[in-house]
Amino acid sequence: MGDFQVKKQSKKYDAVIIGSGAGGGMATYVLANAGLKVCLLEAGPMYDPAKNSCQLNRPWDSPRRGASTKFRPFGDFDGCYWGWEIDGEPYTHVGDTKWEWWRARMLGGRTNHWGRISLRFGPKDFKRKSIDGLGDDWPIGYEDIKPYYDKIDRLLGVFGTNEGLENDPDGIFLPPPKPRLHELFIKKAATGIGIPVIPSRLSILTKKINNERGQCFYCAQCGRSCKVYADFSSSSCLVIPAMKTGNVDLVTNAMAREVLTNKEGLATAVSTLTKTMARNTKWRVKQLSLLPARAKAQGYYSIQNRHGIRTVSLIQVTWLENICMIPPGRAWEDTFLPYLTANDTMKME
Repeated sequence: MGDFQVKKQSKKYDAVIIGSGAGGGMATYVLANAGLKVCLLEAGPMYDPAKNSCQLNRPWDSPRRGASTKFRPFGDFDGCYWGWEIDGEPYTHVGDTKWEWWRARMLGGRTNHWGRISLRFGPKDFKRKSIDGLGDDWPIGYEDIKPYYDKIDRLLGVFGTNEGLENDPDGIFLPPPKPRLHELFIKKAATGIGIPVIPSRLSILTKKINNERGQCFYCAQCGRSCKVYADFSSSSCLVIPAMKTGNVDLVTNAMAREVLTNKEGLATAVSTLTKTMARNTKWRVKQLSLLPARAKAQGYYSIQNRHGIRTVSLIQVTWLENICMIPPGRAWEDTFLPYLTANDTMKME
């Protein structure tokens, strides 16, 4: 401990974001493009699929011919660093329970190697208690969220077809890949007995949507992350574009240790441990502290307000656009839902 250092950063940010996965990446993208100064903390190293992906590697490029390791449990070429176990980062189970926690340590987190299946919640998914008596109904419905799903379709690109199915809502889709022979046989047989068969809906570009991302060339290696940015990863589609605004300071190998608060209980800084050396650093915020936990498209976020830090479940990461407009010091209940459901200032592109 004699070499342990504590360093306090002089620069203050509008937001300090913990984690660069689906939640943290979207928060960074939205806030940076809104003009806020953002500090993005990532516990792993920098990862750019264009430079670091093993997408086109061949088996003999690996000393294990692609076999898995603890560092890459899904294979030596998989687009994810670490997984169920991380050296030096153990976690505990309660009692005799056992839940395997998959953790990625790299820019973009787990979004670098997921399957890209991108489905919307349907109207019935918000009203399950009314339908089967289980759980609770959401206080909002599909129509409240639809504009944000539409915006995601335009921003990230999702292929699929509009089928008019009751609980599988239509979207703003790119054309799907042409079906293969066996898929045509399946569709013909299933349709003949009244079972709908439709193309999958995946966040993969079957045609270009901007000059920053390429088009899928059907190598079937999405799990390795895409060198031409044709599939969605937080790293390639959110964080790297956000950094081009000049409003983002990315800090890699920075493990969040503690959210520091003042006497009123408001967050003032995030304390991190630099994993490559024994140093504790404090990253300070001005007023609004937005602290996404690890999240997929559905996840949990901690929001700072005058009542302290609250954790809320969000269905769509794009809701974060409303969070950045909440005035500091106002309570969650008084601001978020009205902004979500009745805010006329939001521009839907």
